[in-house]
Amino acid sequence: MRMSFNGRFVNEAGTDLVSGKIHTLRQNFAYWKNFEGRDIKLFVWEGKPYRSSQKVFCIRHIFCVQKVWHKKAGHFYKDHGLDDPISMCSLSYNDGFRGLIWFMDWFGDYPDGEMTIVHFTDFQY
Repeated sequence: MRMSFNGRFVNEAGTDLVSGKIHTLRQNFAYWKNFEGRDIKLFVWEGKPYRSSQKVFCIRHIFCVQKVWHKKAGHFYKDHGLDDPISMCSLSYNDGFRGLIWFMDWFGDYPDGEMTIVHFTDFQY
């Protein structure tokens, strides 16, 4: 299995994720749950996505996947009732963003609803 990444999340040497990126946020919890406990190849597109070659830059283990809920402007919650918010600063840093504003720009337009945190360490929120 492979997982694509934007080049901004690859370290300067092109051999791993940027320092501090211990998870990634994705849609489709049911899909990612199938890969829990397995190794996955991480890649970047060498040109246009889906029209160019994939360059695998490392292999990572998926320790677990965590279901979370996204609600307006990049806010995330641990439960569907929205009573348990996840720290935006922690979430953005652990997802490889070097500033909350970049995280908000990336996820601010995502639709409300279920999302998945794919964890590359045993850390969970």
